[in-house]
Amino acid sequence: MISVERAHYPVFASSDPGASGKNNEDNYAVSSYILSDSDPTPSMLAVVADGVGGHQAGEVASSIAVEMISQLIAESDASHPLATLEGAFHRANQAIYSQATINPTNAGMSTTAACVWIIGNQLYMASMGASRIYLKRGDRFYQLSIDHT
Repeated sequence: MISVERAHYPVFASSDPGASGKNNEDNYAVSSYILSDSDPTPSMLAVVADGVGGHQAGEVASSIAVEMISQLIAESDASHPLATLEGAFHRANQAIYSQATINPTNAGMSTTAACVWIIGNQLYMASMGASRIYLKRGDRFYQLSIDHT
């Protein structure tokens, strides 16, 4: 895919640390692409991860998840989006586990993650944990993802 400056859908991203005194362990990224020089189909990726509160280095885990998922999607050709998302989530999990094993200060770190990938007008999604994906239609919001505990 080829990176472009502007998404084909309006995007808004924000983070809120929540309760005062809590370390903000959120990370997110929004990326826009066209599929190739010969195929100008627009594509947009939005990924958010929230380090699990109370666990060491949640902000490290969420950063690894966002960076790894974003990178693997960007390197794909978008021909198999669901398999690509699944693979990206598995690879991010392996990278987080590896980093937690190598560095004792990161032992036990974990994160939730939610991702939407829009190719043309098709939406593909993946999530793990309790980070949610919503669809807004008019003034209403519809939860698309299922919380995992």
